[in-house]
Amino acid sequence: MSFSDPSAIILIVGAIAILLFLIHGLWFSGRPINKKINTNDAKEMEFQNLGKVRIVTVDKPTDDFELQKVEEELDIKANNNTSVDDIDNTTQYKEEPWQQSYEINLVAPLNMPFKGEDIEAICDEFCILRGDMDIFYVYENPQTRKDEVFRICSLEKPFSFPKDMTAYTTTALALYMNLPEKGKGFAYFKSIRVAANIFLDKLGGELQDNYHNRITEEQLDKMANDLRLYDES
Repeated sequence: MSFSDPSAIILIVGAIAILLFLIHGLWFSGRPINKKINTNDAKEMEFQNLGKVRIVTVDKPTDDFELQKVEEELDIKANNNTSVDDIDNTTQYKEEPWQQSYEINLVAPLNMPFKGEDIEAICDEFCILRGDMDIFYVYENPQTRKDEVFRICSLEKPFSFPKDMTAYTTTALALYMNLPEKGKGFAYFKSIRVAANIFLDKLGGELQDNYHNRITEEQLDKMANDLRLYDES
């Protein structure tokens, strides 16, 4: 076969092509391939790694109390969506719903003051006893005068009642009690409420608070419920 033979030329060209292909493969097999990342690929990688780049490790505080404080602050911030600067201001102190004293005032109609004889008659009927400072007292046990429930006085100076009630008049009475021991609050307030309504029915007038506002049944119910909570606390 001579080089002028077409078939021989084709065989030679094919062999050269195969040789060049092998050389090219051997040359690039040991070199890294530089792939150009387009803009979309870069954004996707950034999104996928966003959480990873924000994860940092910190040294654990040596003081366990400080660690607990940090965790509580983070919980407050997460739950309330408040800034760390406002965390110290988030603590609220719940006030107790009950009062240290309770008072119901009975105010006479205009120009129609309560008569002393009528007041004394009601007190005698319901075992409301005159005591120290010449005011009236209600006790759990009237015979022994122990366990004071509430007091009744006049709202006009000198706030006490005269020995002789014949010519005495007053424009207002106050029925009041101090907060008793737990377990007695609701019962004591029920007694003062019943007494206030007895005086109201027999003498007329209006039940008011210390600010001269009319006391409603709803307000009295609220006071009673607060004292029930006090008893159960």
